Amino acid sequence: MGRIVRFVLLLTGWVLLAAAAVAVWLHRFPSRGEITVYLTSAVPFALIAGVAALVIFAATRRWILLALAVVVTAALCYGQAPLFRAQAAPAGEPITVVTANLLFGGADVDALAARVRAVDADLLSVQELTPEALERLRDSDVAELLPYDYVVAAHTALGTGLFSRTPLSGQAEVEGTVLHNLGATTDLPGAPGTRVFALHPGAPLPGRTDIWRDDLAAIDRHLTSVPRGPIIAAGDFNATWDHIRYRGLLEQGLVDATDQAGAGFSPTYPTDRPGGRPVIAIDRVMSRGFVATSLHTFDLPGSDHRGVVVTLVAP
Repeated sequence: MGRIVRFVLLLTGWVLLAAAAVAVWLHRFPSRGEITVYLTSAVPFALIAGVAALVIFAATRRWILLALAVVVTAALCYGQAPLFRAQAAPAGEPITVVTANLLFGGADVDALAARVRAVDADLLSVQELTPEALERLRDSDVAELLPYDYVVAAHTALGTGLFSRTPLSGQAEVEGTVLHNLGATTDLPGAPGTRVFALHPGAPLPGRTDIWRDDLAAIDRHLTSVPRGPIIAAGDFNATWDHIRYRGLLEQGLVDATDQAGAGFSPTYPTDRPGGRPVIAIDRVMSRGFVATSLHTFDLPGSDHRGVVVTLVAP
């Protein structure tokens, strides 16, 4: 191997190792500025960098660097491993939850209604629900399948809706958030008095990451204040598993559905890019008092998100 080739390989290996090490740091520490918030969303892809560094240092016989690359790559794997280990599924009647972002109300609500019918949904969380989209939803099969709702429709991204097969009570908004975040109580199979939420914290837009931080903090305070009992929270969290502020919500017994179901990397956003393949998983479901037995995503025409379907069982 020529000296120039070896130098280029080692330099490349160092860069890849540095990228993987930064990803480990991003997974474990709170993001504040917009650059770190965005980079944290890409942490799963740093595994590619870590493995590539391993190969380079092994090929060039740089054993100390190889050992360092092994440690960093193992740390990355450790952070992602919970998403790939499914919990044992208990016996019980399944509860199906669907969440969908309508992109300023422009998504195909008939396609969403068809999905709700196909999966026999019990709960539907809708974000970016405009008055026009709400009218279309109420003219669709959703009104028949999920006749009880708590909605605050509004223009652009502000509106949110919660639709249920069973009656809702105790409707209330989460205080202190820019967008409408809704909660109510309903009786579900094996879980009477379940507190259900349709959530949508503000996005970390350039120059406005403080809104994102404040909304997640407000949601965290609200979830922490909920009395002991079953909870289901579904929506567009504008955060991934790798954002520690998202994982901070998973307290007081709350568990991420991707974690429980072992669904792995299930990206949902953005679908309006070339090729239509999403790259980050920000549409999520969490629960307390349930076990998620399956999770899959589905295409929603007219939206820049994929929808998410989660099956839960109350042990």
